[in-house]
Amino acid sequence: MAERKLRLTDVADLLGKAPAQVSAFGGKNPTKGIGDQIAREIERALGLYNGYLDMPFGLGEFNNATLLSHTGRKLPVIGSIAAGAWCESHGSFDPRDAEEWIDAPGPVGPRAFILRVEGISMEPKFVEGDKIVIDPSLEALPGHFVAAKRTSDQSATLKQLKQEGGEQFLFAVNPDWPERIIRLSEEWSICGRARWKISDL
Repeated sequence: MAERKLRLTDVADLLGKAPAQVSAFGGKNPTKGIGDQIAREIERALGLYNGYLDMPFGLGEFNNATLLSHTGRKLPVIGSIAAGAWCESHGSFDPRDAEEWIDAPGPVGPRAFILRVEGISMEPKFVEGDKIVIDPSLEALPGHFVAAKRTSDQSATLKQLKQEGGEQFLFAVNPDWPERIIRLSEEWSICGRARWKISDL
């Protein structure tokens, strides 16, 4: 990406904020002063999306690019069963349930976690073992990949959110998967939106 030279007033205009508000983000350690919400506003205003998962399906292809930036915050890597507990806003997730803890690749909300893909329903986009950052603080729109929880067994799954008319569906991208379309009923709830795919190189 070409380097962009922006003045303080340019950034303030893009964010719809006063220059004094934006200059408050500066200082000896600017990242300490920027919260997740402001970081997302700046990211959107400047068109800086760190992960392909922010794009609706078809606009970007996944690759194995390594994300170099991180927040210094660790996120738990959990499988589909433990992820169900993490989906609850007042959930009783035990940190010991995490398989491992990995640095967040960028700004994430307070309840973000990493879902380890299980099964083949999302191949070839996601394969078993892939680690996907799920952020419950981000709005999930049709085309986004989401973690959804089933009430009956409290387990979570990664699917693509689709909409037809007034109804929403969870979609498995694997053309050979027997149950590709699940109607989003009372049995299912969306836990959060997929933000990044973390690849082991």
